[in-house]
Amino acid sequence: MNRYISMMKQFVLDPKVRFGYLTRTGFYNHMSDEEYLSRKYQLCFGQKLNLQNPQTFNEKLQWLKLYNRKPEYTMMVDKYKVREYIAQELGEEYLIPLLGVWDDPDEVDFDALPDQFVLKCNHNSGLGMCICKDKSKLDIPKVKADLRKGLKQDYYLTGRHRAGLLHRDTMMHDLLAYYSYVLL
Repeated sequence: MNRYISMMKQFVLDPKVRFGYLTRTGFYNHMSDEEYLSRKYQLCFGQKLNLQNPQTFNEKLQWLKLYNRKPEYTMMVDKYKVREYIAQELGEEYLIPLLGVWDDPDEVDFDALPDQFVLKCNHNSGLGMCICKDKSKLDIPKVKADLRKGLKQDYYLTGRHRAGLLHRDTMMHDLLAYYSYVLL
């Protein structure tokens, strides 16, 4: 019970906690990108976001999110689609070997995967990722549950990344498994 009282107290007293919670629940979904980013910036940096004449690196990033809408950016943030671009521009030898692409965690045949691999959602950057160093110790039901949670994440709404908006329906359903070259 004390834990819930503490969480409620944080929600009421800490504007950053409140903003994050309300964002995750969809409270700000109706808000324009500019208004949302301005509010978030104010909370994070304690000053107004200057979009008319951005001076800081972070102000310039917010400006780019709002006004630099090149179609190729969508392809570049799509972990699956960018593979074709890399193969064309640099060569296939620069691609991490792809083990498969699935729409649903239940479609993944874990028996067919190697002993070490990385399994992650296409559209986000962490939630639901599985870095498997030893498949014999893998909790498959937990991995599937984590992947489902990752697939439900609407990555666009928390940061208003325009590229994430353009194809988020498609991107949210793809899972990628890569051999990991960085496992210790």
